[in-house]
Amino acid sequence: MQSFTSFFKRKILRIDRDRWNYQYDKGLWDGLKGLDELARFSVIVGYIKHLKPGQPEILEIGCGEGFLQQRLQSQNYGRFVGLDISDSAIETARVLADEKCTYLVADMDKHQPTVQFDMIIFNESVYYSKHPVKTLQRFATYLKANGFLIVTINDHKHSDELWQSIKTAFDLFDEATAITSKSTCICNVLLPKGAA
Repeated sequence: MQSFTSFFKRKILRIDRDRWNYQYDKGLWDGLKGLDELARFSVIVGYIKHLKPGQPEILEIGCGEGFLQQRLQSQNYGRFVGLDISDSAIETARVLADEKCTYLVADMDKHQPTVQFDMIIFNESVYYSKHPVKTLQRFATYLKANGFLIVTINDHKHSDELWQSIKTAFDLFDEATAITSKSTCICNVLLPKGAA
């Protein structure tokens, strides 16, 4: 029953900012700090360091409390912008941020970046969009030349359908699967159609 309650609070009560803030304030997302999340974060960090060595400019959509930026370390990016709908998550991220980071409270379905990025990352967040593929396409217009989208989705009953829609709209550059004791996560590196 406890796992159902946790699932309900994390997945069903996700309609607005107040509910996200409630979840972060109650520690419902603290599991992202755990060992069973290491594989997924490590794959993303590996892609960033391999595909864009040096100081890439990175935008993370649905950054939560900034765990990706913390794992990436400041020598691996020139600028890191994270956005999340939760004020509570962003407040925590800002405390742990360095001088090259900007954290914004914003809704991914409405946010319009003002600059372009080398990489835009949706780490377990794209399915919270009202229109996931359209959201990815809109953000892809904010990629610099030779930029990449990195999208991760945990394997669940609707993930294959979502991946099919995404792969129809984008060119697949590379794919990795991270398997832990808790879950299986697919990580795709995507390019806008025809950009390869």
